[in-house]
Amino acid sequence: MNELLLYAAVFIGAAIPAFEVWAAVPLGVIAGLPWLPVVGVGFIGNLITILPVVYAGDKMKAWMSRLRKKPSADEVNETDDRESPNARKSRKRRIFERFGVPGLAFLGPFLIGVHIASAFAIASGASRQTVIIWFSISIFVCAFLSGLLAEMGVANFAGDATLPFQGD
Repeated sequence: MNELLLYAAVFIGAAIPAFEVWAAVPLGVIAGLPWLPVVGVGFIGNLITILPVVYAGDKMKAWMSRLRKKPSADEVNETDDRESPNARKSRKRRIFERFGVPGLAFLGPFLIGVHIASAFAIASGASRQTVIIWFSISIFVCAFLSGLLAEMGVANFAGDATLPFQGD
């Protein structure tokens, strides 16, 4: 198979929300591509799809806050008798409150996906710049480690074997 098509497959695979770099990068290495360029292609493919989510999330947050009107003092007193919203916290909210944006960035790819985690971070009030920086670091670390581990595994188990579509 053409090497350029394999790189394109890694790029597209890393851009798919459920697949992401932790699956696309090792598959690129297993397909016979050098691990360091595959890490770079996977990182760029995943990061490019995060940026629109972050920017759209920021715009959606601003739009939603404009739509909501602030409750008056009477409305606030009436809701005091109801169950507080903090009584039932989602898993994403607990992770965010405990570890912040860095924790969500590093745990997100494995628990809920990078795209959902970045949208949640923006919706929770984190700044765009903070989300982009931490999620970029997280995506790179994830791509680097998965590529390195895949390279070590291929080197240990494959030996001189090649895939069926690879020529001599």
